[in-house]
Amino acid sequence: MADLQDIAALKRACVQSLKKANASPEHVAWGQKLREFLLKVREADVPTIESEEFQEQIWNENPVSGTGRGKIHVDNAIGDPNFRTWLANLSQRQLPTSPEARGQVLDALFDELLEKVGRYTVRKPHLMTYRVMAVFFPTDFTVLTDKKSLRMLHRAMFGTHGGKGPTCHMRILRRIDEARLGEAIIQPGESIAALADRMRLPWLLFKDYVEPSEPEKLLPFPAARRRKGLTGVTGDFETVQNVLDYSSEGVPREDLRNYFRTICPGLKDVSINSQLNVIASELNCLKPDGDRYILTDRGHTFLESGDPEDLMDWLVTRVLGVDHVLVILRDEGPCPKQTLVSKIQQVNPGWTTIRAPITIVNELAKFGMLDSDDQGIVALTEAGIQWAGRIHWEPEALAPPMPTPEPGGAAGLIPPEPSVKFPPFPQVCAEVSKHGHFSESLIRKLDAGLWANKRRHFAVFTGLSGSGKTLLARAYGRAIAGNTTGHSNQLCTIPVQPGWYDPTVLLGYVNPLQGNSYIRTPFLEFLLAAANAPTRPFTVVLDEMNLSRPEQYLAPILSAMETGADLSLHREGEVFDGIPAQVGYPSNLVIIGTVNMDETTHGLSDKILDRAFTIEFWDVDLAQYPRWGKRKLDAGQEAMARKLLDELMDALKPARLHFGWRVVDDVLEYMERVTTQGDSADTVTTLDNVVYAKILPKLRGDDSPRFRKSLDECERILKVHGLSACQTKVRELKDDLESTGSARFWR
Repeated sequence: MADLQDIAALKRACVQSLKKANASPEHVAWGQKLREFLLKVREADVPTIESEEFQEQIWNENPVSGTGRGKIHVDNAIGDPNFRTWLANLSQRQLPTSPEARGQVLDALFDELLEKVGRYTVRKPHLMTYRVMAVFFPTDFTVLTDKKSLRMLHRAMFGTHGGKGPTCHMRILRRIDEARLGEAIIQPGESIAALADRMRLPWLLFKDYVEPSEPEKLLPFPAARRRKGLTGVTGDFETVQNVLDYSSEGVPREDLRNYFRTICPGLKDVSINSQLNVIASELNCLKPDGDRYILTDRGHTFLESGDPEDLMDWLVTRVLGVDHVLVILRDEGPCPKQTLVSKIQQVNPGWTTIRAPITIVNELAKFGMLDSDDQGIVALTEAGIQWAGRIHWEPEALAPPMPTPEPGGAAGLIPPEPSVKFPPFPQVCAEVSKHGHFSESLIRKLDAGLWANKRRHFAVFTGLSGSGKTLLARAYGRAIAGNTTGHSNQLCTIPVQPGWYDPTVLLGYVNPLQGNSYIRTPFLEFLLAAANAPTRPFTVVLDEMNLSRPEQYLAPILSAMETGADLSLHREGEVFDGIPAQVGYPSNLVIIGTVNMDETTHGLSDKILDRAFTIEFWDVDLAQYPRWGKRKLDAGQEAMARKLLDELMDALKPARLHFGWRVVDDVLEYMERVTTQGDSADTVTTLDNVVYAKILPKLRGDDSPRFRKSLDECERILKVHGLSACQTKVRELKDDLESTGSARFWR
């Protein structure tokens, strides 16, 4: 093999490749066709280029290269006169003479053309766009429109895979010019024949010196390490290419999920997560990069080619059952689909139904590997025969699971659980304190209560609404994650909803309407992430957890955290739709539930209280409120509000009708809004309105000495401060208490 990075060797290779090619009638015929086409484009004026007939030829009859199996129809673009005019103008662009500037302009023009034509197609036609750019700018493009081949040649010539496509083409051509002609830029008056030969020479070098003479040897994974099945993608390869095109420059995960919703509007969020997992893990086209998705090399290749065969090396070596299908049909010949499915089912004892084997067979047919006749006899296609011929190993099946040891029997040593790593307590305390006023003693109590048990890290915060329960839970979760800029994947807040009656709201379930999918939930995804990273702490906050009965929807989780038994997720085999049948309860999982006790919530059973470390939030010190003096209120207004709130707090606290910092925020923000709007209301009227709206609705209760005393004291304070509307309302509540034995703001 020639060293194409050596200029002398490259020159010799060019000479030999041209000599060999010119002896081939097919190559000579292709050259003649290409020269005629390039001449036709060079001589065409703008009105000709604008014509529908001409653009039909440059898109669909372009001899620069073929489009392979991934050909995309661009008829809608060709039929739009505005697009044709724009493209004709693009063809007349004058390019800079500086190689660097020229490459930048061509990169930009290629991206612009791809984006414009992509508006009319189901996916962006990369290969066809390269062909059009090549006939418009033949000095700067090779016929290597397949990006994978282009990168391989660039690596052989320069040691790197190159940059964007047009720049990569230019660098290769300039290097060849240096080797052949001793100069890096072809002369503007170069003949069409010379241009056509120059464009094709990189392709000849690739075929003669870079492209492997034999396909690369496949390296199979053992069965235990393979994906346990093949899952289809809604919309098949069109969806995959759309997703890859959208992700080609890297995209935030949530943006990609939102895009998936636009191309597959019928899918639920959990199914979207599943589909992205298929594209990433089963097809190996995407990979996570921080909080983004980026394309793998295989993803780039498939995006450029649109040919599903570019994914087959991964499927054959990494997905359980795929190589079995090809080898069975290779060695035993065509067979009924039912027989083939039965044989594939034996590969995995966890496949208790035929769903997974049927999916594998159906998907391989979509990949062009299998075909079947009217009688349901399945056979390999020509492509399937080629791939089956590359399988040089005996496909491996999974062994049956080991029987569970009898109680009291011999058992192997159980490896110790990995220890969870988090920052020192002073650092945790300092980080929590950034988010609100929480005493060190409170944070220390929470920390010790959560981690005293080796596996049961469960706390319940109960008490006053708006007192900072959720704030503390989230702040603590962030702090123990130890990374203040990248902790979001270790903290999950789940608002509990009324009507949660069973664990499926957290752990998901097999979709009864689409039997090959599993309905995932944010909690399940978070649980699996925690299980896969046992040394990192993961915190779930169940906000208002007693809006439903937690002993019902948490039942298997409560049991697992107590006993250490696995959580059972489904009975569809070892892995179903990417979800394992069971998962061990992660000892690095923290669950913190917040609780408000009122008529809309449920009490906590002993099953919860026996497992949870309970912290009450009733003491609210307004002196520690962190946002005094932070709003656009003058000192007198804020002082009046602070004195009133202090007195009301003291009056209502004995009956546990006082308020938290959220109410203080609301009162001061209302006053600020009134002030900055230029409202003519005085401070007393403003306070009368906001206290009536934010504090008095909490006044409710049955007759008792403490409730009576709180109402009396509240009425006195409101009278002293001149809040007449509030005073009248409290007097009505006292009358109700006297006549009915109870009082409610809402009646």
